[in-house]
Amino acid sequence: MVTYKNSKKGAQGIGTLIIFIAMILVAAVAAGVLIQTASSLQSKSLDVGRQTQERLTTDIEVIQVFANDANDGEITNGVDNITFVLRLGSGSTAIKLSDLLIRFDAPEGSQSLTSNVSLTKGNTAQYGVDYKISGSGHQAGYLSTGDLAEVSFTYNVADPIVEGETATLRLITKNGAVKPIQITTPSAMTEKIVYLYP
Repeated sequence: MVTYKNSKKGAQGIGTLIIFIAMILVAAVAAGVLIQTASSLQSKSLDVGRQTQERLTTDIEVIQVFANDANDGEITNGVDNITFVLRLGSGSTAIKLSDLLIRFDAPEGSQSLTSNVSLTKGNTAQYGVDYKISGSGHQAGYLSTGDLAEVSFTYNVADPIVEGETATLRLITKNGAVKPIQITTPSAMTEKIVYLYP
């Protein structure tokens, strides 16, 4: 006669198998979350790196700033024009002029200017661009390597800039790079064209 022994080994084996499968499932979910987070962070870091590189390589060089018709001793609202000559800095990428914002901070007020290529709202003034030299990579509407351009705008702050005063011209590109130029009017403005910088 055959006798059967009561054994729990089979039941313990099934419990261990269930725990093992559950651990594999948890590890797979955790790995999926880690991979998704890592690829999202990698994508964001690449974007930030590209934007930082673009900001560092965007440079505008202002060669000269002058005012027209300031021989009356002041730069007058709505009458006198301010012109500056600019080119790209060494190693800079081309700049779309319609994306270039100019801010002119006078002693008694400020004005913001956008390109006359784009439409503006409200009382925002506009500036005009005249290419004096076109570089080898010249494109209309862009400041490219080798280009030399004159940018002109009408002074539009209520109080005039008189002799011996200081103002700041800021060129702001679309990616946030700012080029500040401090200008000072001479102690005697008697010529029709008054040079303000350098």
